Order: sequence, then C-alpha cells, then structure tokens
Amino acid sequence: MPVSVVAAGMVTPVGFSCESSCAAIRAGVSGVRRANLWDAENGAYLFAGKVNLPHWWQGIGKLADLVAPAIWECLKAAEPEPAFRVPILLGIAPADRPHRRPRLDEEILDEVEWRLELFHHPESTTIPMGNVSGVIGIQRAQEILKAGLARYCVVAGVDSFLQQDMVETYLRQRRIVTKSNSDGFFPGEAGCAVLVGPQGQTSKDELRVAGLAYGTGEVPVTSEDPSRGILLTKLVREALGQAGMKMEDTFYRNTDINGEHSKFKEASFIPSRIQRKPLPYLHELWHPVEYLGEIGAANVPCELGVSLYYGQRNAGPGPRGICHFGTDSGERAAIVVEYRKGN
Repeated sequence: MPVSVVAAGMVTPVGFSCESSCAAIRAGVSGVRRANLWDAENGAYLFAGKVNLPHWWQGIGKLADLVAPAIWECLKAAEPEPAFRVPILLGIAPADRPHRRPRLDEEILDEVEWRLELFHHPESTTIPMGNVSGVIGIQRAQEILKAGLARYCVVAGVDSFLQQDMVETYLRQRRIVTKSNSDGFFPGEAGCAVLVGPQGQTSKDELRVAGLAYGTGEVPVTSEDPSRGILLTKLVREALGQAGMKMEDTFYRNTDINGEHSKFKEASFIPSRIQRKPLPYLHELWHPVEYLGEIGAANVPCELGVSLYYGQRNAGPGPRGICHFGTDSGERAAIVVEYRKGN
C-alpha cells in the first residue's frame, strides 16, 4: 500500500519538538558541544550531541524519555484517531552494538507506553536494526495499513551513544572525532518519530514514500576490504524504479552521513553511476547528523521529518528527494520521497 508521512516529532540536541529541531537544523545551529565523555589518549573531553536534559544519566529509562515526547507529537497529529489504536514501530540499537543495554528489546516499549499512558497495541514492536530500523518500520506499516489493522502507524527510533564504555570501544577503533583523529563521528542521541498513513487519506500536507528498497551484504565498517558502494547504488536505483523516476527528477539527497570517510565515499558513487546527464541545478546533499551527532536508530524518522518540514515551508530545492541509510554490519536502505501540498 502506498504510504505517506503526515507528521513528525523530535527530541534532539537542538530542540524538544520537530518544529524547533528542524528550524535549528535549517539555520545551521549545532548541538555538538564538549560533553562529559573522556578521551584518555589525548587527555581531553570529547564533543558530542547531548539532549539538554536536566541531569546526566543513562539507561533504558532515559531512552524512553527521549522518544516518548516525539511519539506523542505524532499521536496528537493523528487525532481524532485514539492514541491506543495507533501501533508504535520503534527502532533501537542492533544486538551487536558495543555495550548495548541488557533487555533493551524487552523493556523499552513498555517504558515508552507507560510514559504515554497507552495500552499495548498488538502490532506495536521494536526493530533492533540501528540506522535502517525506520525503513523496516515503514515496510511493516505498509503491511499493517494494507491489512486494515490500523488507520495510522508511528514509526519511531531512539538511540544514544553517550555512554563512556561504548565510546571507549569506538575510540579504540578510531571511529570518533578527537584531537588526533578527524575521520570519525561525534556521539549523539535523539528520539524521533513520524506518523505514517495511506497516501491521500487526509487533506494534510504529506511526504509520499514513492519508492523503498532494503538489502544486506555490504562489507562491515570494521572490515579491511573497501566498500565499493555497489549495494547502496543498487538500492537507490531500485527505489527510483519503483517511483518511476530518474535521479534527474530528484532535487536532493537526505543521508545519514556522519563524518566518517567511508560513508562519504560510498555516497559519492551514487551520482556517478546513476545520473545520466548534467543537472541544470545543484543537487543538494543533506546530513542532519552534522548538527546532532550520530543518532543511530533515530536517523530514518529524523531525516523524513526534516524532508517534510522543508517541504511545508518551501525551503528545499524541490519536492522530490532520495534518502539513504547504512549500518555498521552491512545493511543498506533507500527511500524516494515526494512532498505533496494538502488541500
């Protein structure tokens, strides 16, 4: 079933709502600042994207606090549909994440629903696939909506890299930006969500999912073999084919590029392999992570929310774009989106 994003919610290092977060991202305001994470090699604190909570803490409860307000933004936008009738498809960190919270899969959804005072919807679930969780969530939402099990679904994601033992693992792999390493990412955290419904169901503005593709088999980020970007290019081409578009029909790419050279390199292969003629306009490359730090499982709903926000304000270069994502372990995904103004 063709679906659209009709609303979004966010809790990020630059804002406590979709409106404030996207306005800050559009203005180039960065939430990456010196944080309480220690780099022993250089004897300095690290920079990170920390949500401005009243105190520093960790755990599953904090993750629930990050994403519950974002989900609530979407549930309010779904009214008059009762909140308890809207399934929550929640993306979280993958099982192979270093120092991942024990029992995260079993407890996080209960914690979120308790904060929102919601009964558990039978279709609500967690999706432990990191950066591509939201794409799997949209596929699942399509199935739920097609089967008539709900009128809307919330596809959400929450993640936090602000954990000292986790950071130390990435420091040993030389994957975090420090005084002595520029090829890496800034740790971040966020909770983001989008409200997904059938295309044309309401008179609201919507970001249509015109094409979607997911696959596995890219070399892991820790492999010594270089990535040639073959899988990601294939998926972008497949998503464009589903949408009946060429790359020349799109105006931007919205990506989870986080500062690591490997992600920039992989993304650079796409236009050279797919684009067939010079464009008369600048095809923009967006990477919201620049202002938030690496936000893992929150990437997909964050980027879709940004695309919807830019469309509603006519702030982007055009209505159609390509979003693409990748995990450390080799999963890749691509979504072609098109903004449509409501009646």
